[in-house]
Amino acid sequence: MAAPGDVRIARAEAAIAGLPELTREVFFMHRFDDLSYERIARRQGIDVKEVEGHIAATLIAVRCALKDLD
Repeated sequence: MAAPGDVRIARAEAAIAGLPELTREVFFMHRFDDLSYERIARRQGIDVKEVEGHIAATLIAVRCALKDLD
């Protein structure tokens, strides 16, 4: 049987993998490259509000994927 942490990680990864490419890129740039919303917006040629939306969409997708585990 898989450890609970392994299941959570697998579900989170699957949720993120199922997102549109730009949403994934924005999320990874913020969370793993530690870039600010402003810097991501400049790099991607989008508005800061769009960056906020992509981050929010990712977090919602992950929360939904994990909701029955809490």
